[in-house]
Amino acid sequence: MEFTEPVLLELESQRRSPAAVAKRDRLMELLRPTPGERVLDIGCGSGAFCRELAPRVAPGGSVVGIDYASAAIDIARRLSACADRSVLTFAEADGHDLPFAAASFDAAVCVSVLGFCRNPAQVLAEARRVLRSGGRLLVVNSDEDTRIYNGRDRELGRRMARAIADRSNDPWLGRRIAPMLTAAGFRLEQEAVLVDLEREFAAGTSGYALAHFVRDYLLQNVGIAEADYARWLADLAACALDGSYCYSVVTYACLAVSERDER
Repeated sequence: MEFTEPVLLELESQRRSPAAVAKRDRLMELLRPTPGERVLDIGCGSGAFCRELAPRVAPGGSVVGIDYASAAIDIARRLSACADRSVLTFAEADGHDLPFAAASFDAAVCVSVLGFCRNPAQVLAEARRVLRSGGRLLVVNSDEDTRIYNGRDRELGRRMARAIADRSNDPWLGRRIAPMLTAAGFRLEQEAVLVDLEREFAAGTSGYALAHFVRDYLLQNVGIAEADYARWLADLAACALDGSYCYSVVTYACLAVSERDER
């Protein structure tokens, strides 16, 4: 799936939903950023998580957001124009080959990114390299096959859910994070399962935003007919009207510690 500016802006809208805000709060509790820390956000997108992190590491700390998509960095800089540049900066870079020296950061985050990477193990290896010994890495990814919408047309709903799940390289990556971190040389500190649940299908909610921003992907890359896509949206809207609408997804969040030998 290509993360163009329209897609990134739709994602930014999704990240302002109550479910997304609650999830970010929980992730902050897991990471526990403190003033003076240097934190790297691998695959920062529009920079929403970075903007939450920046005031928590000030004074004396810094947050660097990187993304391989130039459109993402442009949007992140634009939305963060009022931020203190000594605390929050963004750079175009690839998580498979981070342009930072070893042991440059106290903590790193990788939120909803690893499932779209061509080589997740390499991204984890690079994260470990740039973290100091004892540095923390928070990896977060939804398990795409748990992402569900309630609808009246079961066959159509299943087809749409499978197409949405398969937009990532590994729809099951969420359930694999913990063993991947161990294999990469990290010590797993905590694994949390976060559940999004929404009963409203309206602008400003995560399920609504997702259903709309995947339109071009479904039509152009998967071959979903426009009439079927429209019928699916109408089905969700009808369920919202009769009170039976439901959107839910399970997200895995793993906090690990780098035990890199610095001798």
